[in-house]
Parts: sequence; structure tokens; C-alpha cells
Amino acid sequence: MKKIALTAILGLTVSVSMIVTGAGDVFQQLKVSKNDASREVIQSLVNSNVDVYRVRGAFRNASPEVRTAMVEQTLIWTKAYVSSPQFAKDYAAYRTEMKPQPPERTTTVDQELAARRKQRQDDLAEAKKSLAEIPKEYRAAAEEGYKAAVAGLKQMDTPEMRKLERDGIVQDRANEDQDYQERVAQWEEEYPADPKVLVKQRLQDFLRETANVDYAAKLNGRRFANASYESKPSEWKLAYRAGKMPTEKARAFAAAWLKEL
Repeated sequence: MKKIALTAILGLTVSVSMIVTGAGDVFQQLKVSKNDASREVIQSLVNSNVDVYRVRGAFRNASPEVRTAMVEQTLIWTKAYVSSPQFAKDYAAYRTEMKPQPPERTTTVDQELAARRKQRQDDLAEAKKSLAEIPKEYRAAAEEGYKAAVAGLKQMDTPEMRKLERDGIVQDRANEDQDYQERVAQWEEEYPADPKVLVKQRLQDFLRETANVDYAAKLNGRRFANASYESKPSEWKLAYRAGKMPTEKARAFAAAWLKEL
């Protein structure tokens, strides 16, 4: 299962909190609709990724206290939405939208075999017609090529070769079916029918990935002075940049929510 990024909780802070607080003017400026926010909640749960570029400035420039309030408001809204019948409906629709489609086939194996044979015959007939249009200096070579094609077609049109070609079609279809089944299995894992399974997993991952954040860590430019921190998960690094107050608020909320699940 994919891990929940801290962005899944903090990334929606500004955009979704506009809905909660009723800050309509800022909400309009950010061009974040309720439908967009709802869809991003689902996508963040599934993909562990939220596009925060358009709202990161407002969150980054806010004080720790304001950030913390934003986080709390966002989480309250998110939990209420995730617990609602509307979320169940939206998630089910999104899940169906992401379901792999089976291979499209309009013919049987024997029909496809016959269509291939007819296509080769049609191509050969067309090649014969075009011989008259080829300049004389190239016609002899073209005629030799045509004769070779005729011989090849006769070789293909034997019981043995037809069986080999038919077996190839059957194998190709079997491979396509297997690939489809594998993609469906992956889809069922990434998009469980019960979204609570997904929510629980994401909360657990979030708490694990944001544990023991060193909020006092020093930076050398854009990199940590402690080189070992560079290998920390992206969630850990984002928690560091978000700050202790909002992150700990998110962790406490996530832990309480997890107990309810």
C-alpha cells in the first residue's frame, strides 16, 4: 500500500480551511471549490500526493498558531467528509473510474485468424496492381519481391502454419487476460471496496513517518546540516518544514481518529 504523505493532512490546510472558515474571498482567490477539495481528499488517500503549489505560500507565511488552527479546521472538515454518505458515494465513483478495463475484442480467435489471412491476400493483390506503376528500372526487382511474397503467403497458408498462427493468437489473448487480472488485483489493493481500510492504513503510515521529527535541526542552505536527515522520508521532512505545532496537532488528531476506526 502506498504511504500517506504529510501533504495529505497538511497540504489541504489552506484550501479546505477556506470552506470551513467561510473565508469566501480568499477561497475564490485560490480557486478551490468544494468539489475540488473533496476530490483531492480522495486522491490524497489513494495516491499520497496533493498538489499544494497554489496554496503553499499562504500556509508558509502564516504564524505557527495560524497554521495550527488551519490544520485543525482542515482535519475536522476532512474527517466529517470522510465519515459522510457523500464521501462513500464519491469514493465509489472514483474507484470505479480507476478500475482497469478488460481487453476489447470483437472477434473470436478463428475470426481474427481469417481476418489476418484476408489482409495478407488483400495486401498481395494491392502489391500486384502497383507493379505497373513502378518505373521500368525498378520493376524487375519489384516483381522478384512480389514473387517472394506470393511464396511466403503459400507457406503461411498450410495447416501447420495456420495452427502455429492460431496458437499465437490464443497465447496473445491469454497474456492480455493475465495482464488484466494482475491490474485488477493491484486496483483492488490500492482502491479497497471499504474506504475505512484505506483511511486506517494512511493514518498509521502518517503517524509512523512523522514520528521523532527533529524540529531543531539546522539547515545549510536547502540541505540539512545533519547529512543523515537527507535520507529521511519526505513526510518527515515536510513535517519539519511545517513546524512542531501544526504537525503535533495533526498527529494527535490522527491518533484519536485511528482509535475510532
